Amino acid sequence: MLKIDINLVFTIINILILTVAMRLLLFKPVKDIIARRREEADQEYEKAQADRRQAEELKQQYNESLQKLEEERKETMFTVRKNADAEYQRIVGSAEEKAAAIKSDAQIQAESTRQQVLKRAEREIADMVLEATAKISGDVADGKQINGALYDEFLNKAGERP
Repeated sequence: MLKIDINLVFTIINILILTVAMRLLLFKPVKDIIARRREEADQEYEKAQADRRQAEELKQQYNESLQKLEEERKETMFTVRKNADAEYQRIVGSAEEKAAAIKSDAQIQAESTRQQVLKRAEREIADMVLEATAKISGDVADGKQINGALYDEFLNKAGERP
């Protein structure tokens, strides 16, 4: 059975004092520490969320700038190819003009050479005709007149041929 004596009262008073003291000195600071830690954790979580959003925005900006750079690269390549093609066409055109000029000069020179060869051949033929006529006619003075006439006639007939 339970005896009620003074020890029991002091024990109950001690338990009550210890409970109040523990509540004031132990539980309340622990709850405050837990609450502060929870607030810090929430702040860190919010900061991490903000950093994640910022990282996603930076990633988006990076992708957009990368896309713009790719478009600029394509435009630059198109422009370079266009300029290179124009330069190629200019060089080819210049080369064709030079080739045509060289060909024309060669044709003119060939025609000039052909004319010179024909004139030289005509002179040689005329000289041979003169010599042959001089030998046949025997008279050099009359032979020169006859030869001149024969030569002129020969040249006229040679000029009529195509």
